[in-house]
Amino acid sequence: MSVVYLALVGTVLLTVLPLFWMISTSLKSASEVFAYPPKLLPSGLQWDNYSNAWDMAPWGRYFLNTALYTVCTVLGVLATSVMSGYAFAKLDFKGRDSMFMAYVGTMMIPAQVTIIPVFVILSKLHWVDTYAGLIVPGLTGAFGCFLLRQFIATIPSEIIESGLIDGAGHLKILRAIVAPLLYPALATLGIFTFMGTWNNFFWPLVVTNSEDLRTVQIGLSSFQTQYGTADWGAMMAAATLVSAPVLIVFFFAQKYFIEGITMTGIKG
Repeated sequence: MSVVYLALVGTVLLTVLPLFWMISTSLKSASEVFAYPPKLLPSGLQWDNYSNAWDMAPWGRYFLNTALYTVCTVLGVLATSVMSGYAFAKLDFKGRDSMFMAYVGTMMIPAQVTIIPVFVILSKLHWVDTYAGLIVPGLTGAFGCFLLRQFIATIPSEIIESGLIDGAGHLKILRAIVAPLLYPALATLGIFTFMGTWNNFFWPLVVTNSEDLRTVQIGLSSFQTQYGTADWGAMMAAATLVSAPVLIVFFFAQKYFIEGITMTGIKG
C-alpha cells in the first residue's frame, strides 16, 4: 500500500510542479529567472511583475469579455441540458431513444470539423466578431444532456406522475421538483463548462478579430508574442492572473464536483 501512496504523491507533485513554477517565476527578478542552477523560490517577492503585466495590455477588457462569455455559456448549457435531459429521461415521444443516441453521437465528431459550417452560418447572420457569435454556438452541448439525462432517469417516475395529477405542468415539475435534486450534477456540469469555456482558445480565435472582443486566452497569446521573451516575470504573472479564476472556482466547488461525479457514477 505504501508503494501506491508514493505513486500517488509522485503524481500529485508532477501535476502541481508546473503550476508552482509558474507562480514562483512570476515573483522572481529577471536575474533569478535565468539563474543556474534554477532557484525554486525567489529571494524577494517581485510584486511589480503583476502591475507591469497588467499595464502592458488591456487585461480589464479581456477579463470582462471572458467573464461575459463564460457566464452566459455556463447558464445556457445548464438550462438547455436540464430541459433536454428531462425530455429524454421522462417524456415519452416517438423516436426519443434514436434522437438521444444521435445527439450523444455528435460528441464523437471533432469540433474542428464543424468550424467551417458554423462560421459560414455566423457570417450569413453577420455575427462574426460579435458577442452573439462568440456565445450562442456554445449554449448547448451533448455532454451536458447526457450527464443530466442519466441523473434524471434515476428519479422515480411516480414523483413526476404525482405532480401531473396535481395539475402541474412539466415545466413546473422540472423547476420545483426535479431541479432541486440535481444540484450535484449541475455543479459538476457547471465546473466542466466553466473550465472549458474560460480556457477556450480556438473558438474565440476563429470568430473574433478586434481587440475589444479578445478573451484572456487570446490576450495571453498576444502578450507572449510581444513581451514573453523579454520579460518572463511579467509573462508568468499574466499567466497566473489568467489561471486564477479557474483555480478559485474549482477550489470552492470541489466538494460539489466530487459529489456530482460520485452520484452520477453510482446512479448511471
